[in-house]
Amino acid sequence: MNIFKSTLVKTLAGISFAFAGLAATSAVAAPTTQVQAATPSVVTINYVPGYSINVWNNYTNPEYTGKRLAHGTSWKVFNTATDANGQVWYNLGGDQWIMAKYTVNGYAPKSATGSYGSTTTSTVSGAEAAAKAWIANRESGGNYNARNGKYIGKYQLSAAYLGGNYSPANQEKVADNYVKSRYGSWVNAKNFWLSHGWY
Repeated sequence: MNIFKSTLVKTLAGISFAFAGLAATSAVAAPTTQVQAATPSVVTINYVPGYSINVWNNYTNPEYTGKRLAHGTSWKVFNTATDANGQVWYNLGGDQWIMAKYTVNGYAPKSATGSYGSTTTSTVSGAEAAAKAWIANRESGGNYNARNGKYIGKYQLSAAYLGGNYSPANQEKVADNYVKSRYGSWVNAKNFWLSHGWY
């Protein structure tokens, strides 16, 4: 009888340890979220013509930033992340996240957004031109026809600031004047953007 009790106690102890180990393993295997390098590098909002999607401040516990991106506009992607529910998100720089399900990869077709190439010249060169191009990519993906509420074009300037003239030439000219008067240079404007997520 003592042998039977001893065997029973050892068996029950072994089962208890097995369940404890299984519970510990389950606790460690909880789902996690992860940020990865950008794939793709540019996306176009694919929602409903005439409507926009929200921009959120993060992907784990998103709060609306007050910014919206119009259907058909193209944006540069800096990071990709998957939340705990399996939803894919794209980071557009700083604390600006959008849900991937409302986008398609690459630039919008020319028929939807106009020409992306431009022969418009700028008055800046060298490091200034590089900083200017960097801001344009962050703001609109280089799209002269990008719209976000009252903000328009390649540099996302207000409609009032552009004076109703949304031509590429005027956008370049007004952007140069705006940056010169506010920051002194495109390099300074880029540094401000890096600190604040806007310029």
